[in-house]
Formats: sequence, C-alpha cells, structure tokens
Amino acid sequence: MNINSIHERFYKKKVYYIKGKDYIKFFNNITTNKIVEREDNVLLRTLWLNNKGRIVHDLSIGWYRNDSANDNDKRIFLIDNFSVESIEENINKYKMSLNIKIEKTELEARIVDKISTKVSGIYFFKTSIPLMEKYIAIGNKKNIEQSGLNIFDRKDFINNGSIYNKMIQNNKTPMELNLWYPIDFKKGCYLGQEIVARVRYKGQVKRNFSYVAVKSTKSMDDQKIYKGIDEIGKLINLELIEDGISYYSALINHNENYEQKGLLVIVGKKEYSANIIKNNFKEYNEKGLG
Repeated sequence: MNINSIHERFYKKKVYYIKGKDYIKFFNNITTNKIVEREDNVLLRTLWLNNKGRIVHDLSIGWYRNDSANDNDKRIFLIDNFSVESIEENINKYKMSLNIKIEKTELEARIVDKISTKVSGIYFFKTSIPLMEKYIAIGNKKNIEQSGLNIFDRKDFINNGSIYNKMIQNNKTPMELNLWYPIDFKKGCYLGQEIVARVRYKGQVKRNFSYVAVKSTKSMDDQKIYKGIDEIGKLINLELIEDGISYYSALINHNENYEQKGLLVIVGKKEYSANIIKNNFKEYNEKGLG
C-alpha cells in the first residue's frame, strides 16, 4: 500500500455550509451527540449511524462569527470526516418537513498545529479530539498550503491512539473504534441508539481499535496478530513506516488491548515481532462511560 494514499484519504474532507433554521433539531434527531451552538471555536463531532449501530457519517459542526464593526459574518460549517453514503442524499431523505439543506463548498479542512492570525481567508477551529492540541483549518487549498503551518503529523495520532484513517471506519460501530466521546448518553432517540445503549450496558465489545508496531516494512494488511499460539487481533491498514518499523491500525481482542510486547505477525513461514502501542485515547474514552 502506498503510504501517500493514506495521507490523501485523510486530507480530503468535504466541507459544506449548513443552511436552514431547523438544522439543530435535525441533527439532534438523527445523530449521536447533543447539538448546541457553540461560540468557543471548538468543533462539535457527532456520528450518524444506521439501525445496526454502524457509522454512516462521521461529522463535525463548527460555528464561526466575525463580529467586526462592518461585518456580521456567521457561517455554520459541516465537515464530512467520513461517509459510506451521500450526506446530501441522506439529509434530503430524512429531513421531511424540516428546513435544512447543505451547500457544498470548494474549501478543504486540514489538521494543523496552531492558529495563525497572519493568514487571511482561513477559518480556525479547535478539534474536539480528546488529548490532542490540534486545530482544523478551513480554507481553499492554496491558502492553506501557503500558510506555512505544519499540517498533520501522523505520529502524533499513533502515539495518542486517536483514529484518523477513513478506511478503518468502514462498517464499524463507534464502540469498536473507541469513539465514545461524540455520543451523548443522556439525549433522546437517534438512529442506532439501541445498539449503542446495549453495548454500553455490557461495558465492552469483542474487539476494538488500537495501533500495532511491526518490525518490518513488508505489506501486511489483514494479517492476524498472535500472542503465543492464540490469535488476538488483526492488522487493518498500514499508517506509517519509520526507521524500519511499520505502524498499523488494528482491531484487538478487548481483553488484550493494552500496551504489550512480544507479539507475532506470521506471513507464510516467516514471523515478525510486533507490539501494541499504549492507547491513551481508548483509556480516556472508557473512563467517561460511568
């Protein structure tokens, strides 16, 4: 797998303007988080599930207001982090009589390390990703690339345990991906709520997301991970190669999903040593379930 293709998949987030007075009601009815307008320039992340509790759309909403003397510019952004279906079609399908629509833009959303007041034409938001001091810059591609800002360090996400790759989200539940924080457990009904509530009551899923380091640069997508003779997980996608080590997103048996070494990935007759990286993100999310 070409590591650059992973980079591009992450960058290509679609950005929309949200229009219509009923958008808060709509997203509250459909998605997992409580939608309340924010004024602190922090993105609100929410998940649109299907009736089986699997992620259909991973969305972020941001409110931007420029209150200068001659300008009252309020924009509501919808960032499509990941979708398996058309967000435009699904909004039209489910909105019924509610006044809501989205307008596609030519803007891009990219993760950067800081805010710059020297850059014009870029809207900055703090991400809502726990434990990550990062920002989302929304603007046209040329402005962002010429801004001089440091854009997206994959290793930061791997060390923290935060998911960023769209590919692994396909056909997964939030619980498998440690995405508890975009879920408000006190709000009313939404699509997939029964599945989410059932898993929360049980307290765990069979397997959930983590990062695994393998001592090899050989492609090993979809290979099994062993602890002794026992299979405890599966590599999903190659995320980064650095100093002869390949970093993979993986799904690991819940009771084995902690920092540990001495694991094996077997390809043909050859064995490669592997270890699970400490997942701060998983621990943070699970502490918030009480």
